[in-house]
Amino acid sequence: MTLSGATHVHEPLTVVIVGGGAAGTLAAIRLAEHPAQIPRRIVVIEPAGELGRGAAYGTRSPSHLLNVRASGMSAYPEDGGHFLAWSQRQGIDAQETDFLPRMLYGGYLRDTLAGRAEHVRGRVTGMSALPAGRWTVAIDDGQAIEADHVILATGNALALLTGALDHPRVVADPWSGEGIANIGSNDEVLIVGSGLTAVDVILSLRDASHEGRVRMLSSHGLLPEAHVPQVLPAVPPFVSVGDRAGRSVRGAMAAARAANADDWRQVVDGVRPQIVGLWRDLPLAEQQRFVRHLARRWDVRRHRMAPQVAAVVEQLRARGRLVVEHARVTGVTADGDRVHVSHVAAGMAQVVTVDAVVVCVGPSADPRRDPFLATLLESRVTSRHPLGLGLDVEPDGQLRMPDGAPQPGLWAMGSLRKGAEWESTAVPELRLHARNVADQILGDA
Repeated sequence: MTLSGATHVHEPLTVVIVGGGAAGTLAAIRLAEHPAQIPRRIVVIEPAGELGRGAAYGTRSPSHLLNVRASGMSAYPEDGGHFLAWSQRQGIDAQETDFLPRMLYGGYLRDTLAGRAEHVRGRVTGMSALPAGRWTVAIDDGQAIEADHVILATGNALALLTGALDHPRVVADPWSGEGIANIGSNDEVLIVGSGLTAVDVILSLRDASHEGRVRMLSSHGLLPEAHVPQVLPAVPPFVSVGDRAGRSVRGAMAAARAANADDWRQVVDGVRPQIVGLWRDLPLAEQQRFVRHLARRWDVRRHRMAPQVAAVVEQLRARGRLVVEHARVTGVTADGDRVHVSHVAAGMAQVVTVDAVVVCVGPSADPRRDPFLATLLESRVTSRHPLGLGLDVEPDGQLRMPDGAPQPGLWAMGSLRKGAEWESTAVPELRLHARNVADQILGDA
């Protein structure tokens, strides 16, 4: 089957990818390697100096591990051992069951792309439509690139903490190395949030020989669960696309409880390949119910800590160095070098005073938080997903206009498809997005 990109009269076919993290780099890899006999120009617009890293893989700490075993991190769904083989060529004594450093994966993506795309350092500020479904992409340095197709792989915006303030002792961006480095070795630290990013902060503090007490406050008080060291036997999914149980949250939960497995991890992992299809079949009201009541409980079981990381966290908790609390932060004020955090716990308003605060409330999936995406929404190029998570897209990733019609030449990958697919940010989804969008642009071969 040959699609629109394969018969375009413009040569070479120009594809602009907005964002050079994992999603954008995987898209560039698949476009560069696609067997179609079509001359192509691939341009990745990314402000960072290196492609393939983004927030997830930009860390330089060897303590920050992947939360998926090496066997699940290949850039190619058809070649599961590709990442492991690359790692071994770097002289790393790695096995397929290992949880390797995240910074290693950023290098893997960079090397796999191997300079086959143009890297334009900058930020996209807007787009305007041209005849025949083409686009002009404007960059903050004044450049404008004409494209036959544009792939949006912008990732999530940084979520903000309501009531936080601009203060040297409040680290609003947990990936700001300078902010973490300024925390003293004996400082009492409060982390707002208790997800994987908060765990990364704990590891960074430990590596910096931090000996002070750390408190985590989150609205749910849940840490990510841990992988077990051994690989568990696979079990069939407890519900599949088309099953009646999959049409409601209550039905799916009942099926999960009845699943035949020795460990809950087998239940989660068994249904994992079905999630996108199940989510698409779930009525909007049921999706909203899941987001309100179950999303966090799913996330802590789905996005797990590597066993080595979980062991560090448990050791710190056992020594009283880390305390995790269920509380809702309502405000942050400062008095000199001391920071006061107002919060509500068990229905009671409280204030805790610490030496430093690190905000780890997680990414925001609301596209209005990204200035560039906000301009697309305001100009009605596309629209938000009805859940408010990401953009409204076709099943193949093509953006939808506000009237529901596909928007020619515009595609979304990764977190921008969260509302439409729920599971859209991990490598198993990203590599499928990349392969399928490349096929749509260049034609199935």
